Amino acid sequence: MKLRDEFVALATRGRFNDAASREWAALPLELRLVLLMLAGVGEVQVSPVLQGLAVRAWTEVPPAEREAVRAVVRQGVPTLARLRALAARV
Repeated sequence: MKLRDEFVALATRGRFNDAASREWAALPLELRLVLLMLAGVGEVQVSPVLQGLAVRAWTEVPPAEREAVRAVVRQGVPTLARLRALAARV
């Protein structure tokens, strides 16, 4: 598959987008940022306020922030579950 993708990329003079590229482009920017942070790509400066919230137990997180996290998870789980090419070991 990798060799096929390379040949297609050569034949289309760079206009080719593989499945992983399409999946990455379809992700919301926020999810891309989180994935890059989780992967340890680049320098990430975490604010002391955010770090303070992250070290708390779930029950200690204020209700408004808990609901915001839940909303993001509800949005992100189906999106991440559809990813196949980005999760593939190529």
